[in-house]
Amino acid sequence: MSREPNHDDQLLPTLVRASAGTGKTYQLTARFLKLLTQGVAPETILATTFTRKAAGEILNRILKSLSSAASSGGDDALAEIREQVKIASLRPSFCLQLTEKLLQNIHRLRVSTLDSLFTQLAKSFPYELQLPATWRLSDEIEDVWLRERAVAAMISQLDQSEMATLLSMLGKGEVRRSIASELLQVIDVAYTKQRSCEENVWRHIRAPKRPADAEIKDAILLFRQANPKQKRLKAKLEAFADALEVGDDDCLVLDTVVSKYHETQQTGEPLTYYRSEFPEGLESAFATIYAVAKCRHLSLLQMQNEGTGKLLAAYEKHIGQSKDDSRVLSFEDVAVRLSDLFRRRSPATLLAAVDGVVDHLLLDEFQDTSPTQWQVLFPFAERSTEVIAGDEGESSGDLKTARSFFCVGDTKQAIYGWRGGVAEIFDQVADQLPRVVEVKQNESYRSSPVIMSTVTAIFKNLSRHSVADDARVKDPSHKPMYEARALLKFAESFPEHISAKEQLAGYVQYSTAALPEDADALIRRTATFEKASEIAEELLAKNPSLSIGVLTRTNRAVAELIFLMEQKGIDVSQEGGNPLIDSAAVEMVLSALMLAEHPGDGRWEFHLRGGPLSEVEGLDAQWVRRRVDEVGLAETIHDIASYLAPHCDARETLRLKQLTYLAIGHDFRASPRLRDFVRMVREKRVDRPRSAPVRVMTVHQAKGLEFDAVIVVEMDSALSRQSSDCVAQVKDLMSPPVGLSRYVSQKTWHFLSRDWQAAFGKQAADAFTESLCMWYVAITRAKQGLYMVVSPSKKTDFDARTFGSLIFHALGCEQDPTQENAILFEHGEPEWYTASAKIDDDRGNDFGHQPQPIVFGQPK
Repeated sequence: MSREPNHDDQLLPTLVRASAGTGKTYQLTARFLKLLTQGVAPETILATTFTRKAAGEILNRILKSLSSAASSGGDDALAEIREQVKIASLRPSFCLQLTEKLLQNIHRLRVSTLDSLFTQLAKSFPYELQLPATWRLSDEIEDVWLRERAVAAMISQLDQSEMATLLSMLGKGEVRRSIASELLQVIDVAYTKQRSCEENVWRHIRAPKRPADAEIKDAILLFRQANPKQKRLKAKLEAFADALEVGDDDCLVLDTVVSKYHETQQTGEPLTYYRSEFPEGLESAFATIYAVAKCRHLSLLQMQNEGTGKLLAAYEKHIGQSKDDSRVLSFEDVAVRLSDLFRRRSPATLLAAVDGVVDHLLLDEFQDTSPTQWQVLFPFAERSTEVIAGDEGESSGDLKTARSFFCVGDTKQAIYGWRGGVAEIFDQVADQLPRVVEVKQNESYRSSPVIMSTVTAIFKNLSRHSVADDARVKDPSHKPMYEARALLKFAESFPEHISAKEQLAGYVQYSTAALPEDADALIRRTATFEKASEIAEELLAKNPSLSIGVLTRTNRAVAELIFLMEQKGIDVSQEGGNPLIDSAAVEMVLSALMLAEHPGDGRWEFHLRGGPLSEVEGLDAQWVRRRVDEVGLAETIHDIASYLAPHCDARETLRLKQLTYLAIGHDFRASPRLRDFVRMVREKRVDRPRSAPVRVMTVHQAKGLEFDAVIVVEMDSALSRQSSDCVAQVKDLMSPPVGLSRYVSQKTWHFLSRDWQAAFGKQAADAFTESLCMWYVAITRAKQGLYMVVSPSKKTDFDARTFGSLIFHALGCEQDPTQENAILFEHGEPEWYTASAKIDDDRGNDFGHQPQPIVFGQPK
């Protein structure tokens, strides 16, 4: 195939910081096309992303761009691709040749998810990774089954005293009633972080010795001899003496005077209680009581940490055995094993064994990459940025770019920390790899100027809220200090966002919902959902062709909103689908299966007798079990569904068909019990074939999507939440944590050493930043209309630590936030959706108003 001349062959290693709507996928596709038009072999290019949908979109754009440019009448597409690849003389015939070549060798195009890539890599190292023969990947539901099976095996092998000791260690001396749920909770929060760590990773926090008995006796004597004038002070000192005398150390740990003593040691101020100073001469006694409380708290934490380590070591053994027996691995298992292998072995040796050389690496959504994933990807990135003979100073006649690296992401959209993503990795790429050029994109090709100016105003003015005041605090045990500094860092680094669609109409409204009398938090929350439903209903009435996204923070809110909207007759769907149990017919089938599993349980028989299946002669537990044994689960469900179908409408019939398809795909190797299939049906979400005009979803599910109008709720929830996670001490992002600890309340951080205070503080700052990122993602999904709904504030200063409050202060709202149904802020054209306004006319057009290709600068 002939090759078109190109005067811009040299492609520098590039890191693109692309804000929301600025064309991340477009730029990655442009880079891929540029490599192809330079004659690069497709199999030497690797493009990765996080979801199958995103990978499919990239592949679709590549093929569509080339085929459209090759077709007759495709002048606009040809001009677009010429601009992308910087080849003004690119001919349609060349695009046609390239399209045909790619389609004939579609298997050589390597555009995949990270999970798919890691699975392929694992197949290159079956012995090194100790993979079971004929292994397969499990899904999330099967992972839950395997975890429960492993925990059950652990419980069965421990005698009663060993189990009681372990649970006491995990619960800081308290033994809870549900053994399995307690163990599963610990595994959920700690297992992933401790994988690949050293054995002593849970032993880094050590408790100091308790003060000697003589010191404690002296402190008791001093407390009892003190004779302050205030009765409260006297009572408090007597309570301290009593606690030390009877050894009630637990009551001292969370005592406010004990924590204030720590503060006074930092500030030099006198120790007070109800604004009254304690008498002089008690300094040694307070030092003793603080040491007792510190010893007690850290002893319990040490015991809990060591118990967690023992539990996870036992769990590792049992879950490994269970997966080996089932010959299954999760995506996480594959990534961890690959990471360990790439850390131990020479990268050059490993890359030589990989099936297919990767000379050109393109990474999408890089801000969500975890350290484990980057450990595997780094050798490929390092190789793609190596300078080889002829790579620099090539003549313009050279036909190929030897190697290249391209990475695109946005730390403002890093919302997957809960599954291991670490945004700092993105910031370190330019330091870890040579010659990397950083490019910033802040011009949106999605949203109107009204939306973009509001987004900029909100996030650049976050410091107007009182949350920022804690940044001046210098106490390393003060959690709000870390959060305040995270807020200021986010605001100071936030770039101005502009819109490429200068004439596009837009509107932003920030308003309160109704306030029912004597409303508690739940009723106030429901009122915001009612207001969101009303806005969606009104918009659809004005323009039925609009796409509307209603975004929430939690899955629970999604279910409540869908119920409210369906009651109003709004055509609404949930992103990712709903479990099939939203169908009465499906529930009837599941009851028949559960009756076969538990013939003596009258609940299932009672349910069946109340429906159409009661008219089917002979349909009982024995019949169901016999049919499953003879013809299989799918055929049995099909038979039962055929009895129900005449009584169902179109929606119910569709759900029965989808239930049958689930049964066809169900793998009885994972679990042969009917009850496990029923459980899977109750948990697995199944999409409707057609999306409704109104789609309700969490912000995380909305990532990568866009809507004509976005309605955001649940902005009254706290920006930071109490963590149940474990905390890691990390010295190098490319290495596992050097220390791990279970989380403790911020009220007791002052007992921790400075390095652990910093570790806990960093986790708090990261969680706070991720919360800001989540709301940034939410409001940047809007193309033209943005509606933000909050509950009326209880105070006029609206000083709550919520995103709704941050918006109020950032936008300088002057309306009374305590009033119901009040518009606190609005900007733009309220009737943006009418024909007279400029409505986005590029929906579904891949070639309208695309961002300009990157202009490469000099390496940093």
